[in-house]
Amino acid sequence: MKTIVWAVDGSECSWRAGEWAVEILEKWSEAELVAVYVHVPTVPAADAWTGIGMPTVMDVEAQESAIEQELREQVLEKLQPFAGRVTFRGEYGASADVIVDVAEAVGADLIVMGTHGRKGLDRVLMGSVSTAVLHRARQAVLVVR
Repeated sequence: MKTIVWAVDGSECSWRAGEWAVEILEKWSEAELVAVYVHVPTVPAADAWTGIGMPTVMDVEAQESAIEQELREQVLEKLQPFAGRVTFRGEYGASADVIVDVAEAVGADLIVMGTHGRKGLDRVLMGSVSTAVLHRARQAVLVVR
């Protein structure tokens, strides 16, 4: 095991997945971890008539950058014992595509990610990043619930 990609979004399930990634780092002293946060491009909704009180694209981008910076600090702090073996990447795009692309680019052996465990209509409406990664990735994928 040489390289692990960990999809992190700040949710409880992604932190649980991070715990599994840490266990792997503890067992494989040569392994490296790439934590990936994906900014999903969004167009803020606006009042069709006035737009008053609605966030601008710049507001949304600033919030995303703040979230990324906070996650970067949390990840690097929590994984301090593995400091030379952990990197953090902020990327833009469709989450599943970006996770798989990063895994390919870094030559990952494993992708570790959390799942919210949505079912039924919630899954249809919200989609499932973990399912999409499972279908697209060439690497082994560990999905933690």
